[in-house]
Amino acid sequence: MEKTPVAELINVKKRIGKTTIIDDISLQVFPGEVFGFLGPNGAGKTTTIRMMVGLMDITEGEILIHNHSIKKNYEKAIAHVGGIIENPEMYKFLSGYDNLIHYARMVPTKITKDRIQEVVKLVGLEKRIKNKVGSYSLGMRQRLGLAQALLHSPSLLILDEPTNGLDPAGIREIRNYIRRIAHEENMAVFVSSHLLAEMQLLCDRIGIIQHGRLISVETVGDFVGSSSKEGVRFYVSPLDKAVELLNSTYGSVIVKEGNDFVDVSVTYEEIAEMNELFVKHNLKVYGITTIHSTLEEKFLEITGGGN
Repeated sequence: MEKTPVAELINVKKRIGKTTIIDDISLQVFPGEVFGFLGPNGAGKTTTIRMMVGLMDITEGEILIHNHSIKKNYEKAIAHVGGIIENPEMYKFLSGYDNLIHYARMVPTKITKDRIQEVVKLVGLEKRIKNKVGSYSLGMRQRLGLAQALLHSPSLLILDEPTNGLDPAGIREIRNYIRRIAHEENMAVFVSSHLLAEMQLLCDRIGIIQHGRLISVETVGDFVGSSSKEGVRFYVSPLDKAVELLNSTYGSVIVKEGNDFVDVSVTYEEIAEMNELFVKHNLKVYGITTIHSTLEEKFLEITGGGN
């Protein structure tokens, strides 16, 4: 990953009247990465995105795109940005290709037909691009919106809820295209969504915003695996004897008890020790499984369930 950020938010604040909506946010987005922007409803995600594309004024701070200020040099800054804010809007009576031609005419830089064909292929619409948009599925319209956002070869792609309303197949499809665009085209992608399981598969890094403040920025791997301990489930019988042994030997390691299992939070080395302890006391161990943390669980933990 390159060290020079494509986009940089520096101590950004947004106030409406006496109410602070965005409170001192600073973050960077780099080429070749998908940066996920997560937060409960009303946390300030869309407000931040609207400031990034110049649809809302910044009260304090600075937003730079390729070192150009959104406040002071808007045209140069926004020239590097492509985006879909909420839903892509298209002329349904025109074909997908004619929609792209129409959009290309509004862009100051010349967009060639070769470039149009290139982005059509990139988002996988070659077979339907000449069909009217009115016949497109929601997933196809989202892909056409991506093609439109990519026409002028932006360095930063901003997507607000890009998989909203899609079925599982459509979500997977859009996810694959976004990751390909970021990693193969070395583009910075800034994406906001409330689908946490999907963001775990899509993003390289995530930032979590709550009550207008940025409370965490980490790689997805570091975020869901930040604990030095493993979550482990032992299927063991008799369960009451196993629980008694764990409490007397290890103290407060039990996370959850079920009908035939006990979940514990332990170090990697302690897993084998516990298994040996159970066998030594003639307990029957039927299975040992690792419980992997999910982005959803960590998100709810760090935000207090959105409260």
